[in-house]
Amino acid sequence: MKRTSRLLIITAVCMAFFSVAAANLSAGTIFASLGGQHGVSTNNGALVTINPTNGAVTVIGVPSGGTAISGLTFDTSGGLWGSTQNGGGVLPPPNLTDSDLIQINPLTGALISSVAITTGGTPLSIADLATQPGTNTIFGIQSPNDANFTGQANLYTISTTGAATLVGNTGVFFGAIAFAPGGTLYMTSADLGLNEDDGEAYVCPVTDPDQSNCALSTLDPATAATLTSVQTSDFYSALGISNSGVIWAATGAGDLGPGTGQFFAGVSTLNPTTGVATFIGNTGTNFVGDIAFDPVPEPASLVLSGIGLAALLARRFRWSVKR
Repeated sequence: MKRTSRLLIITAVCMAFFSVAAANLSAGTIFASLGGQHGVSTNNGALVTINPTNGAVTVIGVPSGGTAISGLTFDTSGGLWGSTQNGGGVLPPPNLTDSDLIQINPLTGALISSVAITTGGTPLSIADLATQPGTNTIFGIQSPNDANFTGQANLYTISTTGAATLVGNTGVFFGAIAFAPGGTLYMTSADLGLNEDDGEAYVCPVTDPDQSNCALSTLDPATAATLTSVQTSDFYSALGISNSGVIWAATGAGDLGPGTGQFFAGVSTLNPTTGVATFIGNTGTNFVGDIAFDPVPEPASLVLSGIGLAALLARRFRWSVKR
């Protein structure tokens, strides 16, 4: 076979490999943390993946010894961070808790590090985490389980040392947050109250009589002020946005299954304009605390990597032929 033909084959193989890799990575793996109502969840405190076609859960590992993980986020370099609910479960609030910021190995679920989340030396309870693109800043929203919760959740930035800095007040009781790839900060939220049409902006389903004003909103990350808001059909206490901008959400604390008297949890996608949910699947009693997506290289970057590798192999091939 001629040398030119071999070089063309090498280039074609490298390009094909990296093109397939780009397509697969652009879809993104759905990572999630587990932690249920009153701390009760199958595989409580586990790091898992969620099947995007049916909601099925696969356990990777348990980094926090079974302690519920309420928040989960990847930083822009691929580091995975979580917030725990020490002493209880995720929403609705079972009892007072505080949170640790933990770093997790996304491949094994092993714990890498753990520090207490505090503001001015005072422990905080965090309901959800999100990383801002561009700045690589981790944001956290206060949990109603916090000892100093005043009825409306505060938004904080959180350093990897666990130090939290107040951004502002969100004006909601329950909240979950996620950044879109372009930097828009989304929040799913609900207020605590009887589910009656007594003047709430949005009325939650009758299956959640303790919640009202279920909504999908955008926030100003500099002040926590609400910019836009649309009604949702439920409160989604787990929120994540894929690398392609699809909003994923889960009823992580569990709802009562109609006629069953048993809690279940489901995962859906949300339309950012209308708030309408598309149900994906049931996670059963694996109550999802949060959803996160690993940041991936742009497909164009992967293709360029393929070209570079092909050139390197071609150079080595030419060198071996000369020898």
